[in-house]
Amino acid sequence: MEGPSNGKTGGSGTPSGGNGTGTGGGNGGSSTGSGGGTGTGTGGAPATACTGNSDPRLVVAPQRILRLTMNETLNTVRYLIDATEATALVTKGLIGTDGDDNRDVDRHFPPLQETNIIGSGWSKLDLIAQDIRDYVQANYATLAMSVAGCNAVTDTCATSYVNKLAVKAYRRALSSAESTRFTALYNKLKSQVINGYQVTSTVQEAAANAVYGLLSSPEMLWRWEIGNTATASTAPAGVYLTDAELATHVSFFLTDNPPDDTLMAAVTANTVRSGLTSHINRLLATQASKDWLRKIIETYYLINQLPKVSVDTMKFPVFSSGLVADMQTEAQKFLDEVLWNGNLTDILTSRTAFLNTGLATDIYKVPAPAGATGTNFAKTTLPTDQRSGLITNAAFLTARGRSDGIGMVIPRGKALASAVLCTPPPPPPDAIKAAVEAAKANFATQTGQEQVAARKAVSLCASCHVNFDPYGLVLEFYDTVGRYRATYDYLSGMPAIDGHTNMPAALGGEVVANAIEMSTKLAASPNFTNCMARTMLQYALVDFSAPVELPELPKTAGCATADVVSKYNAGSGKTFTDLLRATAATPAFVLRQVVQ
Repeated sequence: MEGPSNGKTGGSGTPSGGNGTGTGGGNGGSSTGSGGGTGTGTGGAPATACTGNSDPRLVVAPQRILRLTMNETLNTVRYLIDATEATALVTKGLIGTDGDDNRDVDRHFPPLQETNIIGSGWSKLDLIAQDIRDYVQANYATLAMSVAGCNAVTDTCATSYVNKLAVKAYRRALSSAESTRFTALYNKLKSQVINGYQVTSTVQEAAANAVYGLLSSPEMLWRWEIGNTATASTAPAGVYLTDAELATHVSFFLTDNPPDDTLMAAVTANTVRSGLTSHINRLLATQASKDWLRKIIETYYLINQLPKVSVDTMKFPVFSSGLVADMQTEAQKFLDEVLWNGNLTDILTSRTAFLNTGLATDIYKVPAPAGATGTNFAKTTLPTDQRSGLITNAAFLTARGRSDGIGMVIPRGKALASAVLCTPPPPPPDAIKAAVEAAKANFATQTGQEQVAARKAVSLCASCHVNFDPYGLVLEFYDTVGRYRATYDYLSGMPAIDGHTNMPAALGGEVVANAIEMSTKLAASPNFTNCMARTMLQYALVDFSAPVELPELPKTAGCATADVVSKYNAGSGKTFTDLLRATAATPAFVLRQVVQ
């Protein structure tokens, strides 16, 4: 039994857990969050089976506009202006302060948390635009040459610079009216009458102020997904994104950056949708895509929030900020290995690890691999009877432990159910609050098996906990910092850990004895594939205003997710990138519901 959650609020689903905070795939914190939730449609009348390629449920998101995240805004500045100014915005604290979604530790899944920029959000964006204006004015000659090939400080070249910059900012060609408007804006800024006085500006000043206006425009700050009704689909019903909208959608999906020059050229040639597969393959091969998508998986599993974990160093003196940094590095290297060099199921089954001497000695208790030092991480293989994939990774386990190391069955069980299977349990009803607190008081004197048995004896608890306690029980072999253990060192007599349990009915109810057996069964289950497909499609659709469901009859049909899975299973490969390609090939990716 677990108390009510009280952290940040996300979208659908309410997973809560141990040390971490915020929303994410397994929601390691005690918080109400988006997690691996199944979206809407789990209540009311049973769902009906999907009806094939014409099923309207294949299209999930409506026609809409979405504000850029702060990270997308930062990347756009880097693309429009240069890396120097983008770095300066972070250094000055204009982007990257607490709460901004470009700061790894504060990022949640999916990245877009707010839907507007009213109030303090707008004030921050205005300060960003002002700083860029000053930078453009001071570095006009270099910037104008880079964008527009200007080799002279003239009005003609300045208007060319502003208009070409607007094309990059709008992520599409300008209409004739927009081009005229930007030229007129520059001319007015260059010379105008204010309160009866003629006010003139230099070319640099006028161009910089025009850029300031550009950076404040809705077309720059928002992503447009309105589509073109002239290219509507009837099976399934929806309107196709325009090539410009699709280019933006694809680029932010795979790299969190605005469309590059190659995609913009395809927009001009109207070949984005017709050549979508080649664009997807090209972007997936870039390091920018690999780095960003690995961050998305880190965020989903809440590894990014590891620096916020609280651990009692009196009980776990090995814990330190340096250990946290090492755990994060190891997890990142592990994900880079399995996401780009292995099959999708390697997330759960790979025993490859990248260890420095500290992790090898203090956490994994294995010989340091050749080449490992305090700062160098070397590739190795972990013991087959102790480790299997991400769920036995020290970073994952620590993010879902407890500060005192006691009573971790619930947070880890919830985390695994949420992140790996997309089945976050609901919060406990108010009627059992007293029982929850009483149960917590007993954790320090009970083994994991005893805690699970006590919850089974309370009818209000049993029906829910049976769906996630088994996952947490087999993870009892790992202490709060992810070290393998065979006994409970905080209990008198140090009783041996017993991880035997029956998996939930959704996984066949089979008996497993440890995390290795559990990982193998999870990897072989269609539930894991369904969850990963649902997760990546939800991420592709940006936020929970377009909730994606699991294919889980009778509760939800999950037609869009089922289509991703079908395309993935039909392919010749079973890698993470194959899943991304299947996601981008679905109607949900390229079509939007027409808003009446």
